Amino acid sequence: MRGAAESCSSDRAALRHYFEVAGLVGLAGVGLWAYDKEYNASAFRRSLRTLVFGVTLALDFKLNFDPNDADKIDRIHERTAQRLSRLVDQNVGMYVKLAQALAIQAAILPKPYREAFANVFDGAPAVSWEEVVRVFRNEFGCHPDDAFDSFERVPLASASIAQVHKARLKTPDPNTPWKDDEGWVAVKIRKEAVPKQMEWDLFCYRVLLWSYEKIFDLPVAFVSQYVSQQMRQEGNLRNEANNAMRTSRYLADEPTLRDRVMVPKVYDQWTGESVMTADYVNACRLTDQARLKAMKLSTKEAMDTATELFSAMVFKWGFVQADPHPGNVLIRANPKSPSHPELILIDHGLYVDLPETFRHEYCLLWQSLFTGNVSEIENIAVKWGIRRQNSDIFASLTLLRPHRLRKKQEEERAKADGEQKTEEQIRLEQRVGLKERLKTMLESEELIPKELIFVTRAMRMMQGNNQAVGSVSNRINILAHWAAIGLAVSSPQQSLKQLGLRRYATEKFRIVVFKVVLVFIDLGFLLTRIRSWWRESLGKKGEGLEDLLQQQVTDMARREFGVEIGDEAFAG
Repeated sequence: MRGAAESCSSDRAALRHYFEVAGLVGLAGVGLWAYDKEYNASAFRRSLRTLVFGVTLALDFKLNFDPNDADKIDRIHERTAQRLSRLVDQNVGMYVKLAQALAIQAAILPKPYREAFANVFDGAPAVSWEEVVRVFRNEFGCHPDDAFDSFERVPLASASIAQVHKARLKTPDPNTPWKDDEGWVAVKIRKEAVPKQMEWDLFCYRVLLWSYEKIFDLPVAFVSQYVSQQMRQEGNLRNEANNAMRTSRYLADEPTLRDRVMVPKVYDQWTGESVMTADYVNACRLTDQARLKAMKLSTKEAMDTATELFSAMVFKWGFVQADPHPGNVLIRANPKSPSHPELILIDHGLYVDLPETFRHEYCLLWQSLFTGNVSEIENIAVKWGIRRQNSDIFASLTLLRPHRLRKKQEEERAKADGEQKTEEQIRLEQRVGLKERLKTMLESEELIPKELIFVTRAMRMMQGNNQAVGSVSNRINILAHWAAIGLAVSSPQQSLKQLGLRRYATEKFRIVVFKVVLVFIDLGFLLTRIRSWWRESLGKKGEGLEDLLQQQVTDMARREFGVEIGDEAFAG
């Protein structure tokens, strides 16, 4: 009896101990949750959600992936896309930015991802007026109402990192009030949680990419540090202000653009790491054809100006605004010449500085693509970590249109392949073969210029902008023209004596070929416009040059990679 009593007492003590430990753990958990919510912008909980998502994704693929069952693969992608969409919706902030970076590539991913990212560029929820006041006071030590004559409580727009309010500067002379359109500014306020969450979010992003590279043997982690660096810069509004002022200086020195493009003036007095103030400009989106028509402005002239601006950035300045969606490229009537459009470039957070070597090689690549200099194209491809035998695909990705370097060999290979693939084989290749093709295409991912990620992003967005308004701009010709200008900047003309007769003659011949090719591109563009007009006159849907290029790229991607590209790949 005594032994039983002692045993029962011991069990009660052990049970009490377990309850005490559980209670302490529970209290610690509640305390950590409260601290994380109140003082850490829920960064720990966000990271925990990401960890759960990552582990679930890895297990799902490892346990359920069957390369011979296309339906099973589809179901995995559907589950993954839904989980990823929920994660972004719950975590918001930098996760939206990272999702947008992925959304640019979503069109070459399976359909569930395209659907999941369909609305990722929509506006984010706005933060409260009280938070706006706290951020402004922490930056400048005063209330917004003390800094400005007026400050609108409701934001003009809200994005993942910041939101924009319209305000009015104090008049220089208290006795002289502003005229109706004077003194208005756009005040960008970074959301309070962003700096607390950013490093946690970027750390999770890097860990996920590293883990998936190890688990799935797919080269993806090499971009993580560079993308993280760009995201950090975008979160610093002082950096955005510096980018805006630097672009203004480039424009002032560019005779062909300075009277057609404007960057709103930045007010340094009310600009800091978490607040940026610049002139407010009443203008419409680049692709808003109805507003352009109402203002009696040429859509073609507006799109030509936009294409020239980004061509100058890439090929000549080496300083590229990497987010040229229509909401960041605005149009109004030019104050100096109201019958012509003026382009207003806003949102200067995401810029890419191109190293001089890369800028020169990129110009040379474009010129070589038009002059048929195959050896130069292959040399650049190898320098950038692309296998020589894949340089034709590399060329197509650069131009955003199919391009064959060695057509005869390709025709012979296609003939040797013989039989056509069945739909089921193509479907499986879309889900399984892409990884192997990417791995064999890359010689060394470390050699790939990381800047190419954002340059290609900007190029594709500009292509989408042009397509959205009916391909009114001869984009390819403008890009090629500026590539030649950029090459001349870094490669001054040399004399016959310096080059020797053979090399001098070769260079001159290539210049002639280049100009002839541009003439044929102009002719092709004109014929495409006539064809589109004729189709519209017959009641059919008009097809511009970008539409035809899209179809060709879609066919190439299906043939070469087994990838079905959606229309979203070309959307601005």
